[in-house]
Amino acid sequence: MRKLIISLTFFLLLLNIKSNAQLYQDWKWLHQSPQGNELRWVKMWDANTIYAVGGKGTFVKTTNGGINWIVNSNAARMSNIPLQRGNLLDAWFFDQNTGIVVGYYGSIFRTTNGGITFDSLPGNPAPANANITGIYFINNLTGYVISGLTNYRLMKTTDGGLNWNAGYGSAPPYSNPYEVYAFNENKILVLNQQGEVCITTNGGYLWNNYASGTLVNLYKVVFINQDTGFVCGDWGRCRYTTNGGYNWENMAGTMLSQDYHYFDLRYTNNTVYLTGNSKYIWKSSNYGLSWDSIPFMSPSAQLQWANSYYSSDFSVTGDTMVTVGARGSIHQTLGTTKVTHSQYLKQGSMRDIWASYSAGLVIAVGAPSVSSASLITPDQILRSTNGGLNWSVISPSSNSAADFYSIDMIDANTGFICGSRSAVYKTTNGGLNWDSLVIPVIPSGLVLSKVDFVNSQTGWIFSRTATGSDSTIFKTTNGGVNWFRQGLGTNTGTSYLIYAASMIDENTGWVLNNKPRPCRTTNGGITWDTTSLSDNYLAGALYDIQMLNALTGYCVGSMRRVYKTTNGGATPWINISYNTSLNVTNYSVAVLNPLNVAVMGTYGTCYHSTDGGVSWTGKDLLSSISDIYGSFLASNNKLYAVTLTDACIFKNEELFPTGIKSFENTIPEKFILEQNFPNPFNPSTTIKYLLPKSAFVTLCIYDILGRTVSTIINEWQTAGTYSVNWNAESMPTGVYFYKLSADGFSETKKMILIR
Repeated sequence: MRKLIISLTFFLLLLNIKSNAQLYQDWKWLHQSPQGNELRWVKMWDANTIYAVGGKGTFVKTTNGGINWIVNSNAARMSNIPLQRGNLLDAWFFDQNTGIVVGYYGSIFRTTNGGITFDSLPGNPAPANANITGIYFINNLTGYVISGLTNYRLMKTTDGGLNWNAGYGSAPPYSNPYEVYAFNENKILVLNQQGEVCITTNGGYLWNNYASGTLVNLYKVVFINQDTGFVCGDWGRCRYTTNGGYNWENMAGTMLSQDYHYFDLRYTNNTVYLTGNSKYIWKSSNYGLSWDSIPFMSPSAQLQWANSYYSSDFSVTGDTMVTVGARGSIHQTLGTTKVTHSQYLKQGSMRDIWASYSAGLVIAVGAPSVSSASLITPDQILRSTNGGLNWSVISPSSNSAADFYSIDMIDANTGFICGSRSAVYKTTNGGLNWDSLVIPVIPSGLVLSKVDFVNSQTGWIFSRTATGSDSTIFKTTNGGVNWFRQGLGTNTGTSYLIYAASMIDENTGWVLNNKPRPCRTTNGGITWDTTSLSDNYLAGALYDIQMLNALTGYCVGSMRRVYKTTNGGATPWINISYNTSLNVTNYSVAVLNPLNVAVMGTYGTCYHSTDGGVSWTGKDLLSSISDIYGSFLASNNKLYAVTLTDACIFKNEELFPTGIKSFENTIPEKFILEQNFPNPFNPSTTIKYLLPKSAFVTLCIYDILGRTVSTIINEWQTAGTYSVNWNAESMPTGVYFYKLSADGFSETKKMILIR
C-alpha cells in the first residue's frame, strides 16, 4: 500500500510541471514567467488557446489552458542603439495559423504557422521611424495600418498583408493616430490625439474631423454595425455614436471612474467591456447609464503595487475572459474561477543570484518591491527549487527593509546574504529561512556590497560605505560565529570603499576599491597591495571582478571598461574593452576559463569572448533593456543574470558549453529515452535521448517521493540525438527517476545513486 501511495504522489507531481518554449533567444526568462514584457493585444480562440503580443517583439501563446507557453521574441524590427526588438502594439489574425503583428520601427511581421516563426515582409515600405499603432482588415485580402508620432502614414494591402501601399490616400489632419477602423474601402475612421475622430468617405483622399466631445487621447474604437460604435481613452472617457461616427455621446455614467485610462474596448453579448489601469474590467449594457466592475485577478495575484492592463478578450457569453498587461501579466476567468498564468511575484532591483545545477536550487536577492515610510514589502528574496520554473518569495524577516547586494552559498544548504543597513543574514536550509546576524564589529548604516566564503569556515564581508575611521572589510574564520575587522590601509576614506571581491583561498584574494583599482592580498587580508591599470583609468568605477586563480582574472566597470591579468597584477591590467557607441557600464563578469568570458551591464548589454578578450560578440538580452547587475555561472555552465528593474531573472544556456551534446546528422524515427549509463553510478551519469522532430523538451530528475531535484533540460530543441550528463554530487544515496517530455511523448526511467 505504501508503494502505491508513493507512486501516485510521484506521478501527480509530474502532472503539475509547467514549461515554456522561448524561441530564437539565448537569454530565457525565468522571472517573470512566461516572459516579462508588457502585452498590448490578446486573442482568446477558446478557453485553452490564447495569443498575445507586446513589448520587444514578443508573441506568446498557449493551446492547453496555460500549462505550456510558446514565447517568440523575434516578431519585430531591430533597433541599433541599444540593440533590441521593437514593441508590438496591435495584431490581426485571420485564423490560428495566419496573422500579422505591427509596432515600433515600422514593424509589420507575418506568421503562417501560429507564431512559431514570423517573417519581415519585403513589401513593407514603412521607414524605421514609423511606429505602427493599429491594423484592421475588412476581409482576408484588404486591410489597413496606421502609423504616426514621428512619421505619419496610412498604408493599404490588397493581398492579405504581403505587400503594402504607402502612397495610398492622404494624411488625416493630425499626425499621432492610435487606431484605424475601416467600414469598407471608401469609409475609414482614424482616432487621433486630443479626441479627434477623422473620417474619409473616398478611400483616404479627403479627411474630415468630427469632435468626440473630449480633448483627451482616444485609443480604441469598435463598431457593432455601420452606425453604432464606441470609443475609449484617457481619464475615464468613453463615447458612443449611432450615426457612423459623425456625432458622439458621453457614456461615462455611474461608477465609471475618471481616474483610470482605458486602452481597450470590446463588445460582446450586448455589453461594452473596458480594460485599463484598473484591477477591474468595467462593463455596461445600457450605453453607459450604469457600469459594473468585474474583478479578473485571483486573490493571490493582487499585487501591492500598481499595474496596467491593455487588452482583454471574451467568450460570446462573457463568462470566460482573458486580460493582459504590464510585465507580462496574463489573467483568465473561467466562470467563477480566476487563473493567473503569469509569475510576477515582485518588482524592483535584483542585485545578485546563486544557482546549484544538481539541486535545482536558484536564489536571487535584491531590494524590497516597496520601501517607504508607510509601506515596506519584505520580499527581497526569490527562491526556486526546480531550476527557475517556479518561484516563491522569501522574507528575510518580517520588517526587513534592506537592499541585498550579495549572496554566497557555501553549499546547497548554508549561505549568507548582505546589503544595506548593515544587514547580514544566514541560512542553513537552502534559503527557506534566514537568521539575522548581529555582528558587533560592523557599524550600523553600511552598504555591504559583497560576501565571499572560500570554505565553510573562512569568509569576508566587504563594504562600499565608510563610517569615520571604521574598516570596510570584516572576516570570519569560524563560519560566521565571530567576525573581526580588516582594512585596505591604515587610513580610511573613499579609496578604501569596496565594490566587489573575488577571494581565491584562505590567503589570496582581490577587491575593487573606489579609486578605482584592483587590490590583492596574499596573507588572508592582513595587508593589501594596489595594482595598476594599463590606461590609468580614473574617470569612473570598477564594479565586478572574477579571478580563476591567483594569476588570471577579469574586472569590469563604467565606460565599457574590461581589464584582464594573467600574472596576478605583476604588470598593469590590460584594457581589453569592446567597442560600441553606447556608454555602457559593465556591472558583472562571468569567467569559464582563461579564454571564455562574458561581461554584462546597462541596457541588457552582454558581450562574449572566446579568445580572452581579443574579440567580442554581442549577446544582449534583446527581449529586455533592463540593466544586468549580477550574474552567476553554475557548475553546468548555465549563466544566470538579474536586473535592476522589474526583478527580472534570465538564464543563458548557449553562451558557454553546457555538456549537452547533439548529433543531428541522422534524424531518429521516433522518441526514445535510453537507460542512463553507468547505472548504478557515483556521482555522475549520462542520459541519452532521441527526438524525431523539433519540440519543447523537458528532462527532470525526481527523488523517490516525486520531488523535483533537478531540471536538466527545459528548452526548444531540434530533431536529433542528445546526451547530457547529470552530476549528483550533492544528492544522497538512493533511487531516482528521470522523465523526458516532448510533443506529447513522455517516458520515465529509474536510476540508482550509490555512494
